Amino acid sequence: MPPQATVQRVREPVTGPEITPQAYLAGIDALLPGLCARSADTEALGRIPDDIINDLTHAHVFRALQPVQWGGLELDPATFFEGMVRLASACGSTGWVASVVGVHAWHIALFAEAAQREVWGRDPDARAATSLAPTGAVRREEGGFHLSGRWSFCSGVDHCAWVLLGGLVPPPDPGEVSEYRTFLVPRAAFDIDQQSWNVTGLAGTGSKDIVVSGTFVPAHRTHSVIDVYHQADPGFAINDRPLYRLPWHLMFCNAIAAPSIGAAVGALRAFVDNNRVRVPAMGGPPVAQNPAMHRRLAQSMTEVEATRARVEATWRTFLGMAEAGEEIPYLQRVQCKYEAAHALAVCPRAVYEVLEMNGGRTMHADTPLQRFYRDLLAMRNHPAAALESAASLYGGALLGGDRPPFNPSQRIVL
Repeated sequence: MPPQATVQRVREPVTGPEITPQAYLAGIDALLPGLCARSADTEALGRIPDDIINDLTHAHVFRALQPVQWGGLELDPATFFEGMVRLASACGSTGWVASVVGVHAWHIALFAEAAQREVWGRDPDARAATSLAPTGAVRREEGGFHLSGRWSFCSGVDHCAWVLLGGLVPPPDPGEVSEYRTFLVPRAAFDIDQQSWNVTGLAGTGSKDIVVSGTFVPAHRTHSVIDVYHQADPGFAINDRPLYRLPWHLMFCNAIAAPSIGAAVGALRAFVDNNRVRVPAMGGPPVAQNPAMHRRLAQSMTEVEATRARVEATWRTFLGMAEAGEEIPYLQRVQCKYEAAHALAVCPRAVYEVLEMNGGRTMHADTPLQRFYRDLLAMRNHPAAALESAASLYGGALLGGDRPPFNPSQRIVL
């Protein structure tokens, strides 16, 4: 029989620092020159350097969405996503890790209080990585679940004391549907496969495989998609503020889209810097005088900035609805999901439009533009970027289609 979970009340929760959205973004802006200068080193290292993680921590980047009673800021999501855009505009890998690890604090706030206390009771700066594809094995045991297997793409895991792992719980009776849960697992219960990360895009994220040989996860350290669907998350017992009533799936989608927008912003900035004074190798006027380049640059800049503006507008609207106690309509939810996928699709295309006119140096692997483009291609292959399925939901809703029936074996709840 597995041991019963015991949760020590280490100390009373702390009060988070009072930092305004403007101060939060100013703190991020102060980091950008250093992140940009170190982006090649970050890529070569294959993970975010420790001192950069420390800088992000001191700037409260990972506490933005963390509950205030555990030392968090509880900032609005529009501010958080804008911060992630800015970080990724300096270094795509750093922005990616900051965004996906940062949003996990919001997710942990939906777990039972006992789980939150285990994570943040001793260390308000504790972080969690995730791998949400249900690739491991789960079985029920008294008081919780037994978990084992391999999970991939755990971004930033080298800097995290916990992981959130997706898994399918087999149904108690044959013929019923499995239940999707997220399992919160401490560092002592998993190994990191340091040889599993050999990539050409987002290389600095260190999104390695982790292996769980077999561990017991008490029920309070799990989060069920059924609770999400019924708006009965156990964390509401202590975190029943509007921030934590926002759509679960959409917060994750936008945490993926924001770094893509930022990487495109950085790529276009690098293109402009490279082409202000460039002269064609074969002679002729400066390329900055080329009308064809003007059209492409203007179009790409407009497309990327439009996606950036939509993120802010959407999440200010959503938070306003939550603060008013209003339900966010299904049509607006699927529109948000589509817009996140659209950002992940349009940003690499916008950069490619100008990449074609950047000259032969584009092929050099050590240039910022080339690095940003590789990062964007990696982001484009995330499940959140599945444009066709997102378009089907949004287009179907626009044409009067019904909300799809809830499937407890999937993590998509809209």
